[in-house]
Order: sequence, then C-alpha cells, then structure tokens
Amino acid sequence: MLVAGGGVAALEAMLALRALAGERVELRLLAGSPDFVYRPLQVLEPFEADAVVRIPWSEIATSLELTHIPEELVDVDPDAHTVHTTGGHVSEYDVLLLAVGAVRRPVIPGALTIGEPGTSSALRALLGDPDAAGRRRIGFVSPPGVSWTLAIYELALLTARWAEAAGIAAELVVFTAEAQPLEVMGADASELARRSLADHGIRLRTGTLATVLSDGRMWIDGEGSVPVDGVVALPRLEGPQIGGVTDGDGGFIVVDEHGRVDGEPDVYAAGDATDFPVKQGGLATQQADTVAAHIAARAGASVDPMPFAPVIRATLLTADGSRFMRRDLTQRAPRTDIDDRPLWWPPAKIAGQHLAPYLATLIS
Repeated sequence: MLVAGGGVAALEAMLALRALAGERVELRLLAGSPDFVYRPLQVLEPFEADAVVRIPWSEIATSLELTHIPEELVDVDPDAHTVHTTGGHVSEYDVLLLAVGAVRRPVIPGALTIGEPGTSSALRALLGDPDAAGRRRIGFVSPPGVSWTLAIYELALLTARWAEAAGIAAELVVFTAEAQPLEVMGADASELARRSLADHGIRLRTGTLATVLSDGRMWIDGEGSVPVDGVVALPRLEGPQIGGVTDGDGGFIVVDEHGRVDGEPDVYAAGDATDFPVKQGGLATQQADTVAAHIAARAGASVDPMPFAPVIRATLLTADGSRFMRRDLTQRAPRTDIDDRPLWWPPAKIAGQHLAPYLATLIS
C-alpha cells in the first residue's frame, strides 16, 4: 500500500492498518516533509513558542515498519497502478490512499493567514509592538465557504488572554460569514462561543464578508470599512486536483462510503482532500479508519468494514480552560454534547482512535 500525504489522515490510516492487518500490508509513505506536524495546536504558537508538536517521519517509520519516500505526489496513473513524484520517480502500488489534504488559499490581501509561515510571529509582534499607541485593534476573519471555523474563535480568545496578562489594551473583533458562530456544531456550541467571546470583551460580527485590508482599514462588503491595526484570517480550502484522478466541485475527490475514489477500485482518499463538506482533523481520522478497515478486509484480515459515520469531536481552547464538544452527524436531528470534562480519551485535540494514544506515548 502506498499512502500519499503527511497529515493526520495518512498517519491514522497507517496506524489502523498495522493494528488491523499487521504484516499482510506493506506500507510506504510518500511525504515531502521530514516531520509529521500536529497542526491544531498552531493557535497556541503566537504565545507558546514550542506549542506545535513535530515528530520526524524517520521515527514513525521505524515504529510502524514502513518506508518513507521524502517526495510529493505529482499525478496518478490508475490503469498502470503507478504514481509520479516530484523527484521524477515512478512508484508502483497495489492500493493507493490519497491523504494529501486541501490547498490553502489566503482570502484577504494584506492579512495574516492562519497556518501560513510567519503568521504566529507577526501576530505576536503586533501585540507586543512597543511603539504602538493606544489600543491594538485586531480583526479575526472567517470567510465564506469555510466549514470548520473553530480556530478563529480559539485564536481570538487566546489573544484576549495573552493581552490581558501582558497588560496590553486590545480591541478584538471576530468577523465571520457564518449566520452563527461554530454553526456546524449546532445552537448550543454557538451559544458557548458567543458567551466565551463576550466574557472576554471580544465583539462578534456574524454574516459579514470581509474583503480587503488597505491603509489600516478592513472593508466589509456592503457596509464600508472599519479601522484595524492587523487582521488574521482563516484560509479558504480548495481541492488538490490531482492529475489522473477525477474530482468534483471545487477540485475535491469524490469518494464512496468506504473512501474509494469514484471509478477507481484500488484508489482511496481520506481527509480534507475528499468531497465531504466538513474539513476537520477528527473527521479525517474517521475517514482514514474507514479506508483502513476496507483495505485490511481486502488483505484477508478478519475485519467487517463499516461505512463512514461522521461524529465531530472538538475541543475549544478558551481563555479560561477547554470545552469538549461532540456531535453525531449521522442523526436526523443531531444534538451537541458539551462539557468541561473530556468526552473521549485520551482528550487530544484530534480524537483519532489510533492517532491520539499513539501521539500520547511519543509526546509524554
């Protein structure tokens, strides 16, 4: 099996295959980065320099007995069962998993984009600028088309906590295209987000479309402009558009209930690259588990592969602790469970069945 991609879906799938299929499957990983990066902790990076966890793929490769190919995927030839890589190599496969993630696009020229290099240090510099007079006016933007918006609320809340502790006067405003904050998690989660923001003096503007940052002002579609010293925005996600693989709306890969790519029985996909509308790390691991079970059964393991049944598990990092949320999207009228105690174990940001306990052993 060849796994293309270096994120949580790729690692979860390989962990699940080792658990389910053992030596029945030979694992090879195609990932250009030397490290696995645990991205949900990036919101802490402006305030904690070592917040983001990075684990060398060489260490993971040894523990899982897999081969790491330090290159990126270019395109796929499903008929020949081969892929082309950035190093100009051709690699064969019996089964291929595309876990390459989505393409992240900045949406507001001049704004800082979450996940982009330099964003954390630039936000910290903005907050700590000794020459800045008066209050720091910072906008946090979630643009239209973004289904998973948790990070923008976390970053605003964490910024408020840091500014208060540092004695810095800050005027923080969240601008979201959502009708309600954390809309995909339901009304109770929206109320939690509203209350948390209000408790820390952060203003919330819903149903707004921020378009351009220019000359210290951010323009809101249909409303004019507001003065800001800086803006941090979520990126818009686009599909990877891999050569040789048919994609659907927005370039995302169309898959069936077991993660098989439409029309290609030996090619699977999981994570943000797929056409499932909610792009979230925990859901990516669930997709990876679905794929792993189907492949393990094909390899002769005693596994009953079940279709993808999405359940969102999310942790909101607030200024005064964490809130755990769970919502089963398979229900006709899904409710949201919210607690300040963990609703899963270990209580990792990404609640991957195999990923969370595996990372806990490496990080502890």
